[in-house]
Amino acid sequence: MPSFYRYDGSVRNPVGLAIPGASVAVLGQPATFTSQPGSPLQTLYAAASSNSGSVTAAVWNGGAITFSLSMTPPSDVVAGSYIAVSGVTPSTFNTTVSAPYLVVSVTGMNVVVASPTSPGTYVSGGTIATSALPNPTATDSNGNFFFYLTAGIYSIQIYGPTITERDIADQGVGTVAGGSVLSVALTMPAQFAVGGSPVTTTGTLAVTWANENANLVLAGPTSGGAAAPTFRSLVSADFPGGIGTVTSVAHTLAVPASIMTSSVTGSPVTTSGTIADTISLATQSANTVWAGPTSGGASTPTFRALVAADIAPASPGSTTQVLFNSGGTITGNSAFTFATASGTLSSTISKAGIQEFPNTLSGSTDAIVFPGGNWITTAGVDATTLATPTVTTDDGKRILVVDTGGHAHTITAASNKIVPSHHLVTFNGTAGSYIVMEAYQGLWYPLENSGVVIS
Repeated sequence: MPSFYRYDGSVRNPVGLAIPGASVAVLGQPATFTSQPGSPLQTLYAAASSNSGSVTAAVWNGGAITFSLSMTPPSDVVAGSYIAVSGVTPSTFNTTVSAPYLVVSVTGMNVVVASPTSPGTYVSGGTIATSALPNPTATDSNGNFFFYLTAGIYSIQIYGPTITERDIADQGVGTVAGGSVLSVALTMPAQFAVGGSPVTTTGTLAVTWANENANLVLAGPTSGGAAAPTFRSLVSADFPGGIGTVTSVAHTLAVPASIMTSSVTGSPVTTSGTIADTISLATQSANTVWAGPTSGGASTPTFRALVAADIAPASPGSTTQVLFNSGGTITGNSAFTFATASGTLSSTISKAGIQEFPNTLSGSTDAIVFPGGNWITTAGVDATTLATPTVTTDDGKRILVVDTGGHAHTITAASNKIVPSHHLVTFNGTAGSYIVMEAYQGLWYPLENSGVVIS
């Protein structure tokens, strides 16, 4: 609440009569009296408390502005009083310290004030301060003047057309002049926020923590002598005994030397950096493979040459080799060509192939021998019979039947003994036609054939 000032006496002319309407300017410190009014002018009020309200609209018409407020105007806004306006866009609606608006009338939430010239078109914003007085103000009919303003030291300038200017410096208002406390304020360190300050009549001073950035703590200085705490980041010296720091990180890499090679770069890292590992396959001798031991129990694999035990027997029905007629008359241990994954090689029929030397069929109903090779040489061999293999004991045995004479022979087996559900093989009568079959679990599995029909 502003404190008040009242001049002790009245403004009079040299004859001694009171002078009504003399101008009284209230100036701040240091005051300048070289002009009328002097400077700097201070904000004056006619009542102890200045109320406020928000402006929502303003319209100028015929020498007056109608301000619409967001609430019913305070009780001190009456015809003949003054209001100060600030914060309006455009600023031409705003008042100065020396020229507040004179209230003409009040109707509802509308306040009409005198304004000889148009301030333009209202856009937005605005706040009114009530009980305002012009500065300079004027003396009453007895030459006295009276006003409220914030407690402090001021200068008074009195002047008029019929009197000599009087400059009264260093005038106390409120606590300075009267010796009473009219305002109590509270300040706090930057870590706190203060509300309700100053208290000028009654009120509550409220202290709350101010907002701080994340990851800051309230602590004394990071070094040196004692000082007021502030919010800051932690440093290693804040921890008893320190927090320990890593100054170097090294890295090594070990791999099986017989299989791989390795290298490490970027080690050690002493501040920042990247450790890079490179792993490559070691050089090996030709025709070696990575495999377990050749015999005995399990052991770490190494690169070595293959041995016979490394190769599992072919499963029934799989193709491990293709047999072609090498040409000419097929007799005895005649040469054949085996096509393999890596190329071809010539060999006679032996235990490395069908495991037996060939058997020549010449009778009308010769039985096919297995395991072994069977050459059909004459036209009289027909309806050749194929025995049913014995489970387990015959598993893996193979037969080869080749037509050397170019006749339409047949091979007959028991019902559904040729996989999948056949029993008859018919040659097409072309010399060199053949079929290879393997026994497994009591059935015959056709492997390779040419010039035959299985039905």
